[in-house]
Amino acid sequence: MNRMPILPLSLALAFSACFPVAAQTTDAPADSGVFVSEGTLDTYVGTYVISPGFELKVWREGEQLMLQATGQAAWPLLGISETVFRVQAVDAKVSFGVNAAGEADQVVLFMDGRETKAIRKR
Repeated sequence: MNRMPILPLSLALAFSACFPVAAQTTDAPADSGVFVSEGTLDTYVGTYVISPGFELKVWREGEQLMLQATGQAAWPLLGISETVFRVQAVDAKVSFGVNAAGEADQVVLFMDGRETKAIRKR
C-alpha cells in the first residue's frame, strides 16, 4: 500500500493549524475591478442600436455603470479597463469605442463566443 499521497495532505493540515494567518492569506482576493472616473463613465451613457427595435441602454447609478438590452434585465458593469467592462450577471463583456473627439460612438458586446456591435443613437 502506498502512503505517499497522505503525507503532503497531513503536512498541509498541520501547517495550517500551526500558522492560521498564513492559511488565510492564500484566499483569492475579491474581484473589485478597476477604477474608472465618473467623467469617463459619463461619456459612455447613452443608447446604442444593435438592430431596429433592439438597443443597449447605458446609464449611471452613482459610480456604477448599468447596461440593459431591450426586453432584458438591467446589469451592473465592472470595469476591467478604461473601455472594457464585465457584465457581472452573465458571462459577457462590453467594450466602448471612442471617436477622435473623445465621444463613445459604439459598444461591442462579447457574449457566447460572439461579438455584437451597437452604434450610438444620436
